[in-house]
Amino acid sequence: MINLEWLRTFSSIYECNNITEASKKLNMTQPGVSKHLSALENHIGKKLFERTTRKLEPTEYGKFLYTQITNPLQELEKVEYYSGQRAKKERYAITIGCTTDFFKKELINKIYSFDMYIVTTFGTEKDLIEALETDKIQLLVGVKKHNVYDHEFKYIKTETLELICSKDIEIPKNIEKNDKELIKWLEKQTWFSYDNNQKDIEKFWETRFNTNPRIIPRYILPSYLDIIETLKNNNGFSIVPKQLCKEKLIKVPIESSKMAEQKLFYSFKFKNSKLKEINFFMEKMEKTNVNNVSY
Repeated sequence: MINLEWLRTFSSIYECNNITEASKKLNMTQPGVSKHLSALENHIGKKLFERTTRKLEPTEYGKFLYTQITNPLQELEKVEYYSGQRAKKERYAITIGCTTDFFKKELINKIYSFDMYIVTTFGTEKDLIEALETDKIQLLVGVKKHNVYDHEFKYIKTETLELICSKDIEIPKNIEKNDKELIKWLEKQTWFSYDNNQKDIEKFWETRFNTNPRIIPRYILPSYLDIIETLKNNNGFSIVPKQLCKEKLIKVPIESSKMAEQKLFYSFKFKNSKLKEINFFMEKMEKTNVNNVSY
């Protein structure tokens, strides 16, 4: 088998037309370069250069061999270069979990600039919390604080919850300012919810009406954005984060000075709190948020 280094040496001699210059290019001694050339000529049984007083002239076979190996050698050098660059540079890898809402509104234009390997898992908060506990993911992004497992939390931001409905729904004018009658009327409407526990509806109800809701949602959808999209063409009500309510085909039926809010967090297991990839991801998110006024 031909030694690859013999071919590299031959290529350098061919391009330099000189043993001395080739040795400088290869950072080798002149005897070392000569030994490589002799070994290659002995292996293939052909003379590759004719010596003149000033330089080496390639033989016809030498010219043929150079044309055959020059492109493959260049490709190999590219592989070696990029492999070396990757080896020199530490690139973190992480598996994160988040809802599709948070990904589409907060992450999609940010994480693609992060110099790291990222695997993203989607699901409901309940499913994602379970995935974190079973080590299927390392970091939850944009979830509400829970007490299901003993996870660690780091604050991201606060969202305001808003009551929304289909655009063609009108609240009867005679009950608009009568909370008791308004509550009764709202409880009879068709409701869409993000999940069965109705935490968002409960939080809004307690803040706005100072009572607990008696609502049985007819439809449970996997994301707030799905609910908003559905309400464009179907009559109903829901509670969603205010920042998502920019659609012209839905409306906010009542105004309130009392703001119902929910906080979103990063969540990770205590044993992973010092993992470089988790902290690197959170630091990159914070940096991107500095110049993002919508966050």
